[in-house]
Amino acid sequence: MDEEQSQFIGDAREIVEKLYSDLDQLRSARSQGRQRRELAARIFRRVHTLKGSAGSLGLKSVSLIAHDFEGVLDGVRLGRVEITDAVLDAFEDGADAIARALESSPTEETSPGAAAVSKRMAAMAAQSKKQGAIAGSLRAALPPEIARSLSEYDLQHTREAVREGAKLFVVAAGFAIETFDLNFRELTRLLGQTGEIISTGPGSPSTADEINFRLLYAAELVPTDILRQAEALGHIEVDEIKIEPAAASLKIPAEIFSAAARTPEIDETVRVDLRQLDELISGASELFRYTTNALLSLSASGDRLPFETATRHLRRRFVELEERLLKLRLVPAGEVLGRAAARGGRIAARRLGKQVDFEIVGGDVGIDKSLADTIADPLLHLVRNAVTHGIESPDERRAAGKSEVGRVKLAAFNEGSRIHVTVTDDGRGIDWERIVASAAAHGITNDASELSPDQCLRLIFRPGFSTATNVSELSGRGIGLDVVDRAMAQAGGEVRVATEPGAGTTFAMIMPATLALVQCLLVESGNQLYAIESAGICDSEVLDVDQTRIATGSIECQGESLPLVHLGALLDQPAVPSTAGKVFVWQARNNGVARSADGQSRYALIVDSVRGHHESLVRSLGRHAARWTGVCGAAELFDGNVVLMLDIEELIKARESG
Repeated sequence: MDEEQSQFIGDAREIVEKLYSDLDQLRSARSQGRQRRELAARIFRRVHTLKGSAGSLGLKSVSLIAHDFEGVLDGVRLGRVEITDAVLDAFEDGADAIARALESSPTEETSPGAAAVSKRMAAMAAQSKKQGAIAGSLRAALPPEIARSLSEYDLQHTREAVREGAKLFVVAAGFAIETFDLNFRELTRLLGQTGEIISTGPGSPSTADEINFRLLYAAELVPTDILRQAEALGHIEVDEIKIEPAAASLKIPAEIFSAAARTPEIDETVRVDLRQLDELISGASELFRYTTNALLSLSASGDRLPFETATRHLRRRFVELEERLLKLRLVPAGEVLGRAAARGGRIAARRLGKQVDFEIVGGDVGIDKSLADTIADPLLHLVRNAVTHGIESPDERRAAGKSEVGRVKLAAFNEGSRIHVTVTDDGRGIDWERIVASAAAHGITNDASELSPDQCLRLIFRPGFSTATNVSELSGRGIGLDVVDRAMAQAGGEVRVATEPGAGTTFAMIMPATLALVQCLLVESGNQLYAIESAGICDSEVLDVDQTRIATGSIECQGESLPLVHLGALLDQPAVPSTAGKVFVWQARNNGVARSADGQSRYALIVDSVRGHHESLVRSLGRHAARWTGVCGAAELFDGNVVLMLDIEELIKARESG
């Protein structure tokens, strides 16, 4: 067994564990339409991942079972297979067979038991295909312009929602072109609170300033408060489609199925190095001793010096303990990046006959395990896309004057309380014409001049946006870059893309760290306390505000004239005339704001007062982070108070773009 196969088998075992859990939930939720559909889609994605990776690595037994498993799941998605006990038993048989196949040698032939499971699955899939389009009558009952745009999967989704008592609505949405992606995402979030978006298509012809969409939406009703919030995003119209609930369900003959053993209980544990646990236990003992000594010192004497000394020691030990506890949550970025390179990149390169070198940078950076799990699938998609769509064939690279061997770099680094994970290739760059052609096929635009390069780049993250025309073991099922966008929304982060024709493309996932100990400068503005990352402060010098010196809007500092920025203005706080205040130099560490001659962004930042530097535990705001521009977390102080952690660069960017 080679290294790639060994890595895949470790990952596949985790997927199978999650598969067992999903099947158990599906057994309980099969009568709950929306949850059933979400679980079925999740199970389909897991099995599809197993099928593609196993087939590429030569694990034929796993690939065969997963292929037939996927065929039955496709029937479930199309409404041709009803989720009965017999079907769920067969699914659990399939998961068991995959788990057993993962324990065997990759060169072993498929076992008789696994072959029987695969044959039974294949019979189920074949039987379901004989049913034809069972929701044809529903298509005929829908408005023609809606019916034509629905796939068989969308139509079945509609059919089930109507049968469950939902009403159908057409939501016409028009957004300003500059912010359509953000507003569209917010609209889908609002509608998802009370119903399901079945499909998204083009609306009325778009203009130079507006992009229009038409959504097919299923819900029992559209609450007025949801509608009011939606109308604040753009031009929104909601019309109900009058339709009678469809009847009829499909049942597969019971003789196709057989019973299966019950799913074993899932052991919900994480692997932790025993040496780390020993160090944690020792640290706890030391912490207890320091606490005891501090209390004894406090009670035995009225002198505050021993108490203050003990408190300093106690605080330092608390910080050390927090750091070690945090490290228990972290996994090396190298494991996450290397797994994506092996499973996504090398497999795709081998199948496509491309030569690609993969470089891992920042492998020792620690990433929270929950965050690593969140970005695992998005990272896999980005690496596969880099190889499939970015890196050219050897002949094309030679013709372009490039080395036959392409390069894909996966990198991770910390920036204060944020984690950056990037995937960079030296390929052809993003093909604008192909994006426009796909956009035309989706009904978004027929004219390339209607979309700027930035708008084209944002389009590739739309759900269902794909340029693939064929279904293969690696792609073509419509699960594309929207996976990346959804993951970033879940993590409270963002995805950025930069491309240069003929030179390559970089995708960057930027996320707040779940937990991090960060050196902060505590400042006051508008009677509120805030934290600013100390790494952005150029030096420790804090000056008193001199109104005569800042009247021109700039200040001389270390021989350099720096523009002045009032924190209160960045936060839209009411202006309070005052001659008091503090000023210090702040410097950006990445792109995005006006730059000085030395290539760095430097500003003189004015605040009401400075409280000093503190090492604080900063917690991510998760999916809520996107709601507050310039807020990157919540910092917990030693006295138990919590203050907002500000991202000064984002605040400056927001001011300049506004």
